[in-house]
Amino acid sequence: MVIKRRKVGKTGSPGTLVENVLFFRLPDFQIVRLKNRNTMQKLLIIAVALIVAVACNKKTVDNPGFTVVTDKDTYKTTDTVFFSFGGNPWFLTFYSGEPYHKYEYHDRTTANGAPQLQFTSTVQTGSQANTLRLFVSSDFSGTYDSASIYQATWTDITDKAKLATSTTSTASGIVDLTSFINNDHPVYFAFKYIGLAGSAQRNWTIKSVALNNVLPDNTSYALLNISESTSGFKAVQMKTTTVSWSVSNSQFVIKGGTTTASQDAEDWLISKPLTLNRVTPDAGVPLKNMTTAFPSYTYMYATPGTYNATFVAANVSRYDDKENVVQIPVTVQ
Repeated sequence: MVIKRRKVGKTGSPGTLVENVLFFRLPDFQIVRLKNRNTMQKLLIIAVALIVAVACNKKTVDNPGFTVVTDKDTYKTTDTVFFSFGGNPWFLTFYSGEPYHKYEYHDRTTANGAPQLQFTSTVQTGSQANTLRLFVSSDFSGTYDSASIYQATWTDITDKAKLATSTTSTASGIVDLTSFINNDHPVYFAFKYIGLAGSAQRNWTIKSVALNNVLPDNTSYALLNISESTSGFKAVQMKTTTVSWSVSNSQFVIKGGTTTASQDAEDWLISKPLTLNRVTPDAGVPLKNMTTAFPSYTYMYATPGTYNATFVAANVSRYDDKENVVQIPVTVQ
């Protein structure tokens, strides 16, 4: 395929026109002369699509042959780091080396930290004591019914939290669940409500429930949040059907009986299965795909430190893939 420019008319004559002529070599090796600009543009698009299609269907792909250099060795937080690239990989992804964006953790799914539970509570009406308890189980079957709850072993951790004694919102403090980490084996967390017959029972409101796996480097990964609502928690009535947990994405509420005729109540609110050492793999930023050229990239680091900036260059087809991982230290003062 060749594009040529030629003059139309007599040489040196006034008003000489210049036209673009596309010679397109077809599979049968005939050469077609095309003068229409729209036709030329369409054929150019088709040609590019054919080249891409052929590249995608190759049995093997070339090594990306990717390289990267920076414009200097040390930067300030007000500087822009300039990364200059060699090679043109089909796909390129950048990991800055900052928390949550470290290449060495791009496929990490678990890491031992401190699973920390926090929530707030309020209570009102009645005067019955010990009506809200906190439990953890590592052998609950995951079947949310009374029989399965009674068959499971539940550890009472109520003394690890601070509970409200009035309508004043009370923060639980950090409830550390580290002792319940058992590799990748899931556990369940539960609120248990008890209301005794014969007197007015208590009303509880629980808000701001959050469970996070906090690692030694202070990165934190969400394991459970009240916003998950019924996908994160399920209520189970054990005795009377007139008392039950109300679950929304902002609060959990249970209201006991209000008279001396109230029946015994026992209601559980149990979490989804929780892997206490779970983390989310660190993420990179996609910079380019097959359709874009990308000779350089700039980035600013807000915090002083030494970062292992990483670029993952890849050529990928349906049959083959080749990858270059290029790491370059960046010092920010």
